Amino acid sequence: MKPTFLIIATLLAIGVAKAQNPAIQLPDELRTLIQQANTNYPILKQQQQQLQAGEIRIDIARTAMRPNVAFNGSYAYITPVPSVTFPINGQDAVLKLAPNNSVNANVSVGQTIYDFGRTDAAVRQAADNVQILRRTYELTQQNLGYQVAAAYYGVGFLQQAITVQDSVIKTAGANVRLLGIRLQNGDALQYDVLSQQVRVKIAINRKIELQNQLERQLAALTYLTGSAQPAMAQAAQQFKLGIESAPVQLFDIDGQFQTAATGNKDIQLAQDRVKSAETDILVNQKAGQPSIGFSGSAGYKNGYPLNVEQLRPNMIAGVNIVAPIYSGRRYKLQNQAAQLNLNASRFAVDNANAQLRQSIALLNADIRSNQTRLANLETQVEQARKALDIANARLRNGVITNVELQSAETGVEEAELGRLNFQYQLLLNQLELKRLMGETL
Repeated sequence: MKPTFLIIATLLAIGVAKAQNPAIQLPDELRTLIQQANTNYPILKQQQQQLQAGEIRIDIARTAMRPNVAFNGSYAYITPVPSVTFPINGQDAVLKLAPNNSVNANVSVGQTIYDFGRTDAAVRQAADNVQILRRTYELTQQNLGYQVAAAYYGVGFLQQAITVQDSVIKTAGANVRLLGIRLQNGDALQYDVLSQQVRVKIAINRKIELQNQLERQLAALTYLTGSAQPAMAQAAQQFKLGIESAPVQLFDIDGQFQTAATGNKDIQLAQDRVKSAETDILVNQKAGQPSIGFSGSAGYKNGYPLNVEQLRPNMIAGVNIVAPIYSGRRYKLQNQAAQLNLNASRFAVDNANAQLRQSIALLNADIRSNQTRLANLETQVEQARKALDIANARLRNGVITNVELQSAETGVEEAELGRLNFQYQLLLNQLELKRLMGETL
């Protein structure tokens, strides 16, 4: 196949995958919250520092082939020193073989000339580690965005749920007052009034629980974004009451799984670890190679016969070779361990692919189930509202029992909250599918 056709086929595959992936229009304030999270989230800052340190380690690995220059100096006072006595012109003369004040100062230079690829392998290993750190950072950043989105839409869901609960409290409170009037007129029982008052208290307690969950979601957003008062004005618009949700298309696992696997961050990280494990094998193979280096020094020292106290210039230059002969099977065992680690990394890629396929299959099942139940609840909400209107009309006319009234009120509450819940779950399903595809919010 020609390269042009390959490119076109790839673009078409990506296009189909994006068409299948549910489109979610993010509110501007949510995008702002995600930007704040990327700026303020402590773990991201920690990983940024680790990434910078890893990039420095690449430069450190390269320095193995660069020269090392050092100044060396030493002084020692020695007594006694070896000497020789012999007569000169009838007098004894003493000739020192070593100075009392030993001085040595020089500048030394050492550099590896050739190490049979050990430095290149070390640089490659450091670069692979940086790639893993970079991929981990991208994965954390992606997950952070989806955590912010889930918390944001959770706030919207809870705000609308509280709105529904307020409606329940308002309706139940009005019925308490109406039943109170009927009790005074002798058309109702004290039991009916008390039962409806209990109904109000239950609804209030449910609202308190929803408010508690809302505060928890806001606290999570504050932690993730670093904003004490995150913007939430548009959060509830995704769950407008009375608006039917748009259908969500299921993902074609058999036809487009490879495209999903290509973009999935977890699989990319596992593949990077395979590459790093391959480099580890190369590093271990190069560890037993010889190295050739240059060393030299230039400076001043004393101790030269016949005038041992006089400082004289001196210079040393040479080439040294280090060739390992026997290391107690160390390199062989290191290679075996590196090969096993490579095999484990390859199995980790297979596992990541299997988990992705399973996750998408489970998401398809959840989406299918949630959409079906949501469609049923749309009808149930309409029916429950009509039933409540009839019940309220019968209550005003005094031809309904308290049990029938509570049943009608409960039907509306459960239908509204159920619809909101499935809308929220369906939205989370879409977000999770986007995350698995590797998309960043």
